[in-house]
Amino acid sequence: MCGCSALVAGGRPPPSSIPLRLRRRRGSSVRAEVSPGGESERKKVAVAGAGWAGLAAAHHLVKQGYDVTLLAAENGPTEEVGLRGFWHPYRNIFALVDELGISPFTGWNKAAYYSPEGLTVEFPIFHNQPRLPAPFGVFAYPEFPNLPLIDRLTSIPVIAAVIDFDNTDTAWRKYDSMTARELFKMYGCSQRLYREVFEPAIQAALFAPGEQCSAAATLGMLYYYMLSHQENSDFLLCRGDVEGKFFSPWLQSLEMEGLKFVPNKVPSSLTIDTDSGCISAIVCGDEIYKADAFVSAMGLSSLQSIVKNSPFLWSHREFANLLHLSTVDVISIKLWLDKKITIPNVANVCPGFDDSSGWTFFDLTSIYDDYYEEPMTVVEYNASRLITLSDDDIVSEASLHLIKCIQDFEGATVIQKSVKRSPKSVINFLPGSYKYTPRGSTSFPNLFIAGDWIVNRHGSFSKEKAYVTGLEAANRMVDYFGTGDFAKIIAVEGDEPHIETLRSLSRRANELKSQIPFSEFFLQ
Repeated sequence: MCGCSALVAGGRPPPSSIPLRLRRRRGSSVRAEVSPGGESERKKVAVAGAGWAGLAAAHHLVKQGYDVTLLAAENGPTEEVGLRGFWHPYRNIFALVDELGISPFTGWNKAAYYSPEGLTVEFPIFHNQPRLPAPFGVFAYPEFPNLPLIDRLTSIPVIAAVIDFDNTDTAWRKYDSMTARELFKMYGCSQRLYREVFEPAIQAALFAPGEQCSAAATLGMLYYYMLSHQENSDFLLCRGDVEGKFFSPWLQSLEMEGLKFVPNKVPSSLTIDTDSGCISAIVCGDEIYKADAFVSAMGLSSLQSIVKNSPFLWSHREFANLLHLSTVDVISIKLWLDKKITIPNVANVCPGFDDSSGWTFFDLTSIYDDYYEEPMTVVEYNASRLITLSDDDIVSEASLHLIKCIQDFEGATVIQKSVKRSPKSVINFLPGSYKYTPRGSTSFPNLFIAGDWIVNRHGSFSKEKAYVTGLEAANRMVDYFGTGDFAKIIAVEGDEPHIETLRSLSRRANELKSQIPFSEFFLQ
């Protein structure tokens, strides 16, 4: 869809005189030779987790001829909690859509931010605007009905931090020690700009207020979705539940190619082969699933539970570190209201009202095919709190918040509701958490991790990152067994020339600074 080159590409194997391990390290595709007795034995792989990451890993491994079992905690694949939209830079997911031949999306959509005082920002469809050099389009085209120009201008110094943050390990360690709020304060952001623009963006994407979020995670998120290219702020929405519009046809295609899908299986522990030092099985209650290799595509809290139930994992640092990380509860509420309500934008972001955390709401009547002709209004409300309240109290509080944003909600009666609680479903990117967050490989040679919460260098976020890490896990599996082609992973669009130049200068300045005598003497 985006016509960009692949980050990792398959190809023909190099000459057989080159050792197999070296061939794999050079990024070429490799295939197992057929044994004298017939076809080589298919390697068995178990993938735990049926979200974007698990499906991506299973998708590629099945196509490479592996015997894949996909374990799902529910009765079908489940959309991972995160940003609802499918943003312009989701190149790998859009390529998957083309491969599957499905049409699950709406057109490009507009979004708005609200505060207790009303509408604060309305974002256009940036595709319809002349492209300006980054990040000027994001600042020039949105409408700010009540935010003074002087407040908006205080965002300019923050660009220095965005330029300095280049998604390297050094940059993450540098900015992960401070909170997002400390970062914006240090660069002179006005209180009103932070409260009405940056704070809602942080809460919508990272599910926590700025004083609880790492500055590194915040900078990475802002650059990816807003500041790298103006079109990156544009997003599509699914015209129905992702499980039905996207995951079901995807799973059906994989089952037709030989995938074994096992629903309602919650992994509780792992077992180890002490002779080989490899993982030998995933335990789900009373059932044991043995395989030659494994992909954990579960959320953080699920993997933490496995670590607690598998004592041999405690001696491995990357698993012991998981217990230092924390998670956030998320709740999703769907409300059917008895009248048509005019909602100017389908996607809306709101900071905390009444000292609560931020939340979002979507006009499903304008998004879902099933609701478009209904003589009512259907909205979805998402928040990272309220989970301990009763359903009726949750609906009451959500209704009060909606009225503060759009007056037309007043007088509407909730005639049906659906409340979905997702406890401990999202990683909390607390300051200092980066050093405890795992990578895709582990100290067990046949165990790999995927998900939107792990560390990788692709530079994406949310669904796209989960999908990419699933492909990366599949590639590690191909490398481990020496069988199959590597998945093609489309890279994030590169920096615009002026940003690339500024980043190069920033790196050089940091290198020179590190060479100054006593540079490591002072507290960083």
